[in-house]
Amino acid sequence: MRAMTFGEAALWRPGVVDTAERRMAGPAPALPSLVGSSPVRQSLAAPSLAGQSAALLRAVAYGRQAAASEADILIEAESGTGKEVLARMIHQGSSRRGRPFVAVNCSAVPEALLESELFGHAKGAYTGANAAQAGQIESAQGGTLLLDEIGEMPLHLQPKLLRVLQERELRRLGENRNIQVDIRVVATTNRSLAGMVREGLFRADLYYRLNVVALTLPPLRERSEDIPLLAEHFLERYATGRGLRLAGEFLQRLCEHSWPGNVRELENSIRRAVALSPGEEITAELQPGLFEAANLAKEAQLNEAQLAGNVLSDAGSVGAVLHPGMKMQDMERTLLERTLAATGGNRSRAAVLLGISLRTVRNKIRAYGLPSRGAYGAD
Repeated sequence: MRAMTFGEAALWRPGVVDTAERRMAGPAPALPSLVGSSPVRQSLAAPSLAGQSAALLRAVAYGRQAAASEADILIEAESGTGKEVLARMIHQGSSRRGRPFVAVNCSAVPEALLESELFGHAKGAYTGANAAQAGQIESAQGGTLLLDEIGEMPLHLQPKLLRVLQERELRRLGENRNIQVDIRVVATTNRSLAGMVREGLFRADLYYRLNVVALTLPPLRERSEDIPLLAEHFLERYATGRGLRLAGEFLQRLCEHSWPGNVRELENSIRRAVALSPGEEITAELQPGLFEAANLAKEAQLNEAQLAGNVLSDAGSVGAVLHPGMKMQDMERTLLERTLAATGGNRSRAAVLLGISLRTVRNKIRAYGLPSRGAYGAD
């Protein structure tokens, strides 16, 4: 596969997107040619996806190919790598450009409201539903629906989404008529949906229906050669008119950092450096706290490993409780109880250790009637 040039990548970029309803309105704007301009200028189109690394260019090239089809797309990648940016680029490069681009973050909408948010509701469908309301799926009519963090969608809603994908029709909450929809779905996740299927946390049929075209984006640590370009872009964005420059040793430190937060973390780091730099050059010495995140990340990994070891070291006592013929839900409750005890009731850390979402931990605690955080002495 021929690697795309910066000019080609920049030509295929989002236009003016995002109104208050997070959708694209009106015809697609003209896309000015950036061929021949500097790499930094070209990165302005979509900084998360700017770069020269083979892994990135390959991912974007696959995205361009996928845009030409009508197939639904699943993008699996770490947080901060530019999944939504890629989704918008796919929309803008498709025949649906100029039509709505509607993004819904499945992890940000409260579980009790997600069904109404996606599928809409009839008047009187529930307390406070004083008028009929179209959902975000209908709002994407003719365009693209982005389901961000699809892995956080509750299991009981997944069959309804599967019907939309299979039949291209939906039924509003509280109504008994079907509504036809013409949409293309792009789903993103920072988790392995295949792994969630194996664990019973995601429906297999929905996974296979979403996984028509599977794309991924490399984490920033796997394309460190792009870091100087990205750093220069963010410097230009946040230091307008100041004439700031990045010292060589500062760039070297940036390239050595593992960037667990990916491009988003790099952007925030450059923004902080610009705000705190008194002179014309940003140096590592002037930013003593800039790379503390790297040390904190390493410490966190060591702490989690030690904590996991402590949980596993309880195997003897767990073995006394677990036995053949024991119900799965009782085994699950026991494991959750012991993990919460080991983390001092910290649900976020328990979710990491168990490999499930924070929402799932909360739901399980509620379902099993487990004690509140305070009962463990710390959070």
